[in-house]
Amino acid sequence: MKGIIFDFNGTMFQDSHLHEAAWVHMVKKYSNGELSDHDILVNIHGRTNKEILNYFISDSLTEEEIDKLSFEKEAYYRELCLERTEELKLTEGLVDVLDNLKEKNIPMTIATATVKENVDFYFEVFKLGKWFNIDKVVFDNGTFPGKPAPDIFLIASSKLNLNPSECLVIEDAYSGILAAKKAKIGKIIAIDPFSKNIDLFTKNNMCDDGLIKDFTNFFDVVGEFTKKIVS
Repeated sequence: MKGIIFDFNGTMFQDSHLHEAAWVHMVKKYSNGELSDHDILVNIHGRTNKEILNYFISDSLTEEEIDKLSFEKEAYYRELCLERTEELKLTEGLVDVLDNLKEKNIPMTIATATVKENVDFYFEVFKLGKWFNIDKVVFDNGTFPGKPAPDIFLIASSKLNLNPSECLVIEDAYSGILAAKKAKIGKIIAIDPFSKNIDLFTKNNMCDDGLIKDFTNFFDVVGEFTKKIVS
């Protein structure tokens, strides 16, 4: 193992409830559908906006309509973030982990299903440039299928000049872990801050490499992998 790929939403930043609120707003506004807990878990988290809009609103939306609705949803989401400034912080323990990895020159990047506008927002709010090269961040630019397709992690590992098998991925989403498995990522750490997904992860053998609630015990959980890359 030589490098690390971080998911962002629900992993580095605990904003899943804000994305859910924004999608509930959009679905209620533009369709007669309802969002179940299962829908949120399987058909929203880790998916691209296009896939979500096609699934919940209409599978015949034009690209122009998708772009417009996506922009509206993300702008609303960022408004929710800014209304809750006390929540604008990285997951507990993560800053120390990133500092440690940066000090050791461990290759790392972010692979997120979100859009460029949000990536720019995160880099500004969280000062992510301290640890990450924004040019190596993989986000939804419309050129590849979303999770659970493996493309996002294949692209991320290539940006680190590593094989997928040489990388560790940290993911909170069911679809994201599936994507990492399909990409043949070497080690996958599941993060479940609120113990919402542990039954699903356990049932489907999705946390065999390790499960964390936050990053305070990250180095203990990743064990031998960490010893090799930070020694």
